Amino acid sequence: MAAIWLVAVVGVSATAWVAIDRAGRDITAGVVSGLPVAPLKTPGLGSQPSPVPAPTATPAPAPATVAPPPTSSAPSRTPRATPSATPAPANRHRRPATRRTKAPPAPTPRDRTITVTGGLVSVRCTGSAIGLRIAQPDNDWRVRVETYGTTQIHVSFTSGGEESVLRTEVSAGCADGTPSFKVYSGSNGPSD
Repeated sequence: MAAIWLVAVVGVSATAWVAIDRAGRDITAGVVSGLPVAPLKTPGLGSQPSPVPAPTATPAPAPATVAPPPTSSAPSRTPRATPSATPAPANRHRRPATRRTKAPPAPTPRDRTITVTGGLVSVRCTGSAIGLRIAQPDNDWRVRVETYGTTQIHVSFTSGGEESVLRTEVSAGCADGTPSFKVYSGSNGPSD
């Protein structure tokens, strides 16, 4: 039973392969040789596009006669004709190469952190623009942040009550893309 199935599959496959091979040969022999070769013209800068001539009809060659298939069960291979390639005409009008200018590199962000009496301040400079990352007060300290556009940040840490007040002030800015700090510390005694 399996042998009959195997013979049937091989026979049908061989028949299909031979039929497809013949059809492919007939199509490529008639189409490839019958196509006219047209030059490719690319307009350059300042030139007017030239009209492309319409293809002329050429009679298709008579289909090639195909030899009868071999009598063996395995299909035979015969070399196929390949179309000859014709070189494309040289392009006389070349577009000048455009030069791409590189954009200046983006400034590298630089971070800096300072620990002072009363807390911690961390800022980031990107070029001349400054941004606050952290203003964290220590225990029993309060924090107040003031920004002046993108050029300066002022952080105040205070501790104490009405009788005595401890204060630390940090002013941060950017110098050549790097954070810089100025720190002021002091205490206020009881007011008179």
